[in-house]
Amino acid sequence: MKKIFLLLTVFTMVFTSCEPLEDINAEVDAQASAIVGDVVYTLTDEDYDALELSYGSFSSVDDAKAAIPAFLTDKYPVWGKNSSVLLGYKLYVGNAFSLKGYSLKQEDYTLSGSELLGFKSDVAPEDYLADIISSNYSSPKEGDYVAATYFQYTGSAYVVTPTISLEENFNLGTTAGDLTTISSNWEAHSGNTAVGYSTASLSMENYPASNIGGSMTIGSGSQDVNTSITPIIETKIVYSSALVNFSEVGDGTYFFHLMEEDGSYSYSARVGAKSDGSGNILFGIGASSSSLTYGTTAFNLDTTYLLVASYNIESGVSNLHILTSALTLEPSIPEATNTGNKGNSANRIGIRQGGGGPTGTIDGIRVANTWSAIMSNDELDDETVGTKVSNKAVYTYTDSAWEVPSTDGFYLLSDADFASMGLENFGSSTPAEDYLPAFLNIKFPYALEGSELDVTYNYVSSSSGAQTRGNSYTKTDGVWVGYQSTIDTTLQFGHDGSSWVPDNTIKYTLVRNADYEFMSNALEGNADFSNVSLANLASYGDFDYNWSDEQIQYALILFLDHLDPNAAEKQKYLLTYVIYDNGENDYQTSFIKTDGAWVVND
Repeated sequence: MKKIFLLLTVFTMVFTSCEPLEDINAEVDAQASAIVGDVVYTLTDEDYDALELSYGSFSSVDDAKAAIPAFLTDKYPVWGKNSSVLLGYKLYVGNAFSLKGYSLKQEDYTLSGSELLGFKSDVAPEDYLADIISSNYSSPKEGDYVAATYFQYTGSAYVVTPTISLEENFNLGTTAGDLTTISSNWEAHSGNTAVGYSTASLSMENYPASNIGGSMTIGSGSQDVNTSITPIIETKIVYSSALVNFSEVGDGTYFFHLMEEDGSYSYSARVGAKSDGSGNILFGIGASSSSLTYGTTAFNLDTTYLLVASYNIESGVSNLHILTSALTLEPSIPEATNTGNKGNSANRIGIRQGGGGPTGTIDGIRVANTWSAIMSNDELDDETVGTKVSNKAVYTYTDSAWEVPSTDGFYLLSDADFASMGLENFGSSTPAEDYLPAFLNIKFPYALEGSELDVTYNYVSSSSGAQTRGNSYTKTDGVWVGYQSTIDTTLQFGHDGSSWVPDNTIKYTLVRNADYEFMSNALEGNADFSNVSLANLASYGDFDYNWSDEQIQYALILFLDHLDPNAAEKQKYLLTYVIYDNGENDYQTSFIKTDGAWVVND
């Protein structure tokens, strides 16, 4: 039991004193420093910075208990024993569920029999994904999620070694003339008026067959020529390319094509040109027919372009790209596409001078089995040819197995869902919480109060790129409310005389006269209190000098059982009460709940 004094220090000079003046001063200083303060305080952004908490929260209660005492010492340097601070802070309590991302590797696809970096088109990924996830996550917990990202080919795919079958730069000397006369590699297979050879060349930056030797010149209604390809290409896809610069075009016909043999009309990837009616060129392609599909882009006369045609021997599909610069990767959208006969091999490349065709120059002809080989003379690594798409599947760990989650309590946002919100994904500037409550109300308008839903979605981070994230939502008062991974909470700290310590002490000042009346009534008839006046306790609202410390403590324990009957184990109270002893004075006694009973906490 401690008495609370208002300290009035009076210095008196006593020359006969046995106690040195320095000792008196030290004692007075010690008493004066015992300032008691009580405050409710919430940490600010600046406080988190000072605590070096970059995320603006504590990751555990223990971390908060360890870090805050030093902070309080700096903030309240003169407060002493029995001071208290109820401190508000942000606590990270973890995500609603564990969600990990996994991108399949080559060895995963190998399980399905694919030697490519992706599932084959005829494979059902769901037949393998659960086992793949299980082999990569050894210690899952019930309810964990994994978002598996994988590739699957939409059609045939294969591994090929990039190989050039033809490179023709027309490096034929310094004398112009008829091409078939100057070069033994080119043969006429139709017509009389010869294809010409020019000593000037065409060029395009980064195209390997650029500005070398001379070039070929063509006109309309004249000779057709061809040259052989080695090695011939009989399977998969064949690419052919050339630099072209036309001064005139007519009504349109093909001028550049693949062919099987000299004299054969098994032509494929027929590239043509025609006027758009406004002095510009339209380029087109026919897979195997002389009936071409033309693009819609108007190209200029007297301008050098790089044309690249492809012919899929297995499907009969031909595509045409017209480029103003060499590109490392094949564009996804061609200028024109056409489907015809399949199965034609590429043995020769042909140049046609037909009625309505273009007049101009052709140079830098190349034939290869990959786009990359068309664009490079380097020795290239094997590559996979084929179209594949990226997909995502989410699995959850349930009853000791990975399985696709039930739609009853799970939802994966689709591209269409994002489009309905005017987005492609969520991010730091478009957080999910700003959109999902409204979206879920629209998507699930009849969800019952208390319904719970785990939602996963695409998220793009400015620092770490594309991710899969998620949260749990609960229908509360008609609104979908997201689980909060960071909460606002409080910790109470008390000063023990030397430092701040985590302390759950509740400070309570007894109310006059109601609390004293309760103790008077509770002690009525107790023979151990016959020496004191219970009537005075009730009427004056204080104890008097006749009460012993043990009697006061007993009465206060009765009061605590009344005040907080369900107090938890180790709960503390600091009670302030009045004793009349030559005047009214405030006293304090600390109690703690131990083994279910209140005891004095010295």
